[in-house]
Amino acid sequence: MRQNASWVVVALVLAWQTAAYGQGASSKAASTPAPAALIPVAPESTAPKDLTEVAAQLRAIQSAIVKLTEKADKTDYTPAELGLLGSLLGVVIGGAITFFTQRRIITNQRDLAEKAAQDTKALADAKAAQERELAENRAKLEIGNSLVQWQLKQLSELYGPLHALLRQSNALYRHMNTVLEKADPNRFRLRQGSPGDDYDNMIFEINLSRQWVRFRTIMHIGEVYGRNYGIEDYFDEVIAIGGRMVTVIAEKAGYARPEQSDLVSVFGKYLAHYSVLDRLHSGMKTKHETPGRGGDALNQTHDASAPAIVVDESAVFPKEIQGLVDAGFDAIVTALNEWRAKAAA
Repeated sequence: MRQNASWVVVALVLAWQTAAYGQGASSKAASTPAPAALIPVAPESTAPKDLTEVAAQLRAIQSAIVKLTEKADKTDYTPAELGLLGSLLGVVIGGAITFFTQRRIITNQRDLAEKAAQDTKALADAKAAQERELAENRAKLEIGNSLVQWQLKQLSELYGPLHALLRQSNALYRHMNTVLEKADPNRFRLRQGSPGDDYDNMIFEINLSRQWVRFRTIMHIGEVYGRNYGIEDYFDEVIAIGGRMVTVIAEKAGYARPEQSDLVSVFGKYLAHYSVLDRLHSGMKTKHETPGRGGDALNQTHDASAPAIVVDESAVFPKEIQGLVDAGFDAIVTALNEWRAKAAA
């Protein structure tokens, strides 16, 4: 601003010179060769007027310079004002930057805290879920172990022994059937039956009054025992096996599988059957082993064949026991094999 003011002053001085001397230096040079012009009186009369005008112009120039100087002086305050404004603006901007920076930091810290809380909660939830899963797996393992132990007891104390004893009894009974068929094929026969007739779908029959009927031990023991067929030892062993089955059932019937509710009632039928059969066998054996009886063995047997008690087909061997025991045995073995496969996986 000061430089601009100086240029304005110079311009005013140049304008004053032009006004004071007319056409400038060239016109002054052109007027110098005429010295006579300085003699007349007329210029002397106009000099005070020119000086007055010059003085007035000088005063005008001075006034203009003063005004320009005042304006220039006033412009000296502009940098300070601008500096103050800039300082204030810097403070505001700096404060705003600080505010937004702090806000961003606080926001980031809050986000980090929330994320940390979420991660902590997620970890806690995952840990709780893992602990629940472990507890469930532990409970399942304990339950499974208890179930396996129970199934092992069922197999070893009830189904296993009955399964084996029934197989032994069946084998002895079929041997006895074969012996009787060979001894008297006109009276005894073993033929193929229908599915479900017996454990091997075979039927052993006896000819009574020229009619073939199914042989029932409890009904026809007097027709074969002590009649020289040589099957008394078979009967003795079958009865002994039945006695062992009675002991197992009486002591271990509680191990019957809940899915086989019918098995308990069948056990009751077998116990009743064996009670009758044991009494019949004891009576037959006692009569045939009593010494001093006259007559041949056949007649003695026939005389001793009168049953000690009256029986009917309601007391016959319940053949369904074979299927129920086999089914329970197979189911337990399958379940134990599955548990073993899971444990080995």
